[in-house]
Amino acid sequence: PPETPSRPSQRDAGMAGPDVSSRILGELLFFLGLVAVSECIRKVARWRCPDHPVVNALLISSLTLGWYSTSITLVLLNKWVVSSWMAGGLKFPIFYTMTHMILKGVFSVLYLGCTGCPRMRPLDWKVLRIASFIGVLVGLDVVASNLSFQYITVTFYVMVKSSSLIWILVFGALAKVEPCSPQIATCVLVIAAGIFLSTCGEADFNATGFTLVLASEIFAAARWVGTQALMTDRELDTVTAVLYMSPGSTLSLLPLVLAREHEEMVILLEGGRQTLIYALLVIVPGFLAFVLLIIEVKLVQETSSLTLAVLGNLKSVTTILFAILVFRESATLLQWCGVMVGTAGMLCYSYFKKGKNAIQDCDAGFAKVPQASEPKHEVMPHAQSDEIRGKMSKLSSKDMPCPLFLACMR
Repeated sequence: PPETPSRPSQRDAGMAGPDVSSRILGELLFFLGLVAVSECIRKVARWRCPDHPVVNALLISSLTLGWYSTSITLVLLNKWVVSSWMAGGLKFPIFYTMTHMILKGVFSVLYLGCTGCPRMRPLDWKVLRIASFIGVLVGLDVVASNLSFQYITVTFYVMVKSSSLIWILVFGALAKVEPCSPQIATCVLVIAAGIFLSTCGEADFNATGFTLVLASEIFAAARWVGTQALMTDRELDTVTAVLYMSPGSTLSLLPLVLAREHEEMVILLEGGRQTLIYALLVIVPGFLAFVLLIIEVKLVQETSSLTLAVLGNLKSVTTILFAILVFRESATLLQWCGVMVGTAGMLCYSYFKKGKNAIQDCDAGFAKVPQASEPKHEVMPHAQSDEIRGKMSKLSSKDMPCPLFLACMR
């Protein structure tokens, strides 16, 4: 196992003191206030003009602000817990992550029960095996991310996270679920250049933390490609998929917990004040992670992949800004240049990917048009052709699974 990082460093300069938790709570309340304002305006607009486009725009605004609130708060909270909980940092980050995996399954069951969803189909063991394997990748992805917070800042963490798109393209091409083209490959190289600039500009570079984030992104890319294949080939909703993945993600971390943190677990499970505090502490990020999932599902239904790419990159920049405000972190000019270069590469990737999907869906739509018999030689009118192209373009941007969106959801 890697050596325990030395605590006094630039990455932990703003972690001490009770003000950190207050600043994290302030960030959460700030976004929730914006959500409340957006929802109030939307209610008034819907009452006056129900069919006006501004109503849908305000809905997207509320979902985006809720997405930002839960995602950024989750990152900041995990960093604070892992680095400085109980004045010395969390002694059992792997068990902390495993608890989140358990809670995701529990919240999935509660959600499916409370929403009055139709009765689940008989269990398909092949689907369960695939979901369990994806769950193992989920557990390894999240635990590597949480462990990296012991070594690096949130700012550097977010910058390196941009590499997920590179690995998604690699694994997607190998699995034949993500087509590659010279334009997309060029975009990925631009993103890699941005990550390189961000890494070179890190003043407090830590090889262990960098390796953990990189490993997290490799696991994340593999699991998103597997998730895309699972959700495309099987009629499986998102919450049910999370429920199926929960056992695998939990059991994948159990050997690591027993090997590295069994002594801490004995002390924690003895009961008392520390056990109660931990139980309250772990429920908050576990609940936020599940709420984040529900918001993401709704957001992808209401927007396009290109819009999500823009919002996802803006979320990364916003996370860096709040990390600077909450933890007193710093980012060099070279790192900001790397962020801008990587953002430009992601936007170009989304643009080319959206255009490629639209063309493929149009071709599929024309292929399904019934052909007239040879003597009649009927030709489809241009108006009908344009209508089909428009519908298929909308389908590709809203309903088709998008790996870029899945990567940005992290």
